[in-house]
Parts: sequence; C-alpha cells; structure tokens
Amino acid sequence: MKNFDMLLLLVLLVLFIVFIMFYWNQDIKHNSRLLEDLALSEVQVVTKEDLSSLEGEQLEDVQSVSPNKENGADDTDLLLNLPVLTKTKEEAYDGLEGRVRESKNKFLDMSFQFAKGKHQFSIPFFERFAKFDGDAKKDIVYASLGYDIKVIRKLETLVNKIDPNVPSYLSGLDKRIASDLLDILYNVTYYVKEIVLNNHLNFFNLDKIKINNAVLSEDIVAIDTYLETLIQLRENLIPKLCLYISQAAAKPGKAAMEAELKKITDQNGEIRQAVGKMMAISKTIEDLVNVQVQP
Repeated sequence: MKNFDMLLLLVLLVLFIVFIMFYWNQDIKHNSRLLEDLALSEVQVVTKEDLSSLEGEQLEDVQSVSPNKENGADDTDLLLNLPVLTKTKEEAYDGLEGRVRESKNKFLDMSFQFAKGKHQFSIPFFERFAKFDGDAKKDIVYASLGYDIKVIRKLETLVNKIDPNVPSYLSGLDKRIASDLLDILYNVTYYVKEIVLNNHLNFFNLDKIKINNAVLSEDIVAIDTYLETLIQLRENLIPKLCLYISQAAAKPGKAAMEAELKKITDQNGEIRQAVGKMMAISKTIEDLVNVQVQP
C-alpha cells in the first residue's frame, strides 16, 4: 500500500514538471514572435537602461516649460494682471503740491533772471490791446519764447513791420496775423501760469483739498496728471514757436514771412490745436478743483 502511494506521488510530480515546462516553452515562443513582429514593424525596443535615460530627459523638458504656458497664459498676461500701485492721499497731495511749487518757482526764477538783464524792447503794436498793458503782461509773451533774447528781438522786428496807417495788404505784415501771433504767445503761458497755478491751484485751494476728508487720493492724482500734461504741452510748444518766428524773420519777402507765421496762427495747425487742448485742460482742472474745495 505504501508502495502504491509513493508511486502515485511520483507520477503527480512528473506530471507537474511536464506542465511547467510546457507553459514555459509557450511563453518563450510568444515573446519570440512578439520581438519578430516588433522588428518587422520597425518599432524600437527600449531597454530598462534606455527607459531610465528617457525618463530623465522628459523630466528636464517638463521643468523647462513655464507653468504659465501650461495654463495657456504667457508672461505678458501676468504683467497685465499685476496689481496697480496706488498712492495714499498724503502721497498724492505731496506730489501735487510739490509740482505746483516747483512750477511757480521756475516761472519766478526765469522771470527774475530775465528782468535782471534790463532788456528794452519796443513793440508799439502791444499798446493796441489791453491784455498786453504793463510789463507783467508782456513778460507772459516773452516767457512763451523761453525768454530767448534773440528770438524776442526777431519778434520785435516782425511785429514792427506793421504800418497801422495803411491797409493790411500794404503793410509790411498783416495786422490779423500779428494779432493772432501775439494772442497765441500770450495764451501758451497765461493758461499755465495765471489761470491754473496762480488761480485754480493757489495755496488756499490746495490747503482746502488737503483738509477735505471727502477728497480721495484718486481725485488728487487726476488733478496732478492734468497739470503735468498741461505743463508738458507748453514745454513742447516753446521750441516750435521760437523756430517758426526765427524762420519767418529770415524770409526776404512778405509772403514767405507770413507763410511761416501761419504755421503758428493757422486755425487747423498743430500749434493752435495744442493751445486749444491747453484751454480745455485748464477748464478740466478748474472743474476738478471746484468739486474738491466745496465745504
């Protein structure tokens, strides 16, 4: 009986070994056919070493891509989304008050330096207009030419070509052109110095703006921005005015001379339009200040 049990166990063991060997061969054949198929299809077989190297390269590629790109955004979009830096009311007021004080001091200093020279100009045509009555009013015209003595002399020569006793077509310079020229020269400085700095933004109004709790920093920044624009417009006009007057004075004939001056006086010209902007800005500043100084 024991011999029979041993024989049965031996038979089962043999059968188990045969079974294992059969499936092992089947797996080897399957892998061989798979490799042959891959070779025929020209697909590259990647080894473990190749796989490790590939994973490292892919990791570097991922790290080199900006996170913003993955989300469909770029660095420009991020810049647009940066928070806007705002000023406190005190900072805004200090900026406005400082600009006003600096601009006033600049006008005073340049006028003082000009007056020290004790220059004498004779422009009788000035006397035809009340707005040019007195040295302070004439000084506004000279300021629009940057107090350039040579250019003011040329302006004197041009305007004095007018003969008030004859019609304009017989005069050395058309009276209408001369009138418009002096008017523009006056307004270029008048709306900055007298209307805005000495009136709308006088220190009394600035103090009201400072102590009015209803005034926001944004309101003060708006006034300051308009003032900066107004000052810049004037600064840009001064060299152009000097250039056209100098060119006009160099022209030998009346027609050529007046053609140069019309670059200043032309209703649709660059200078006239800039002066119009200055007037509009000064009115805007007036409106903004009036709102802020209300009790």
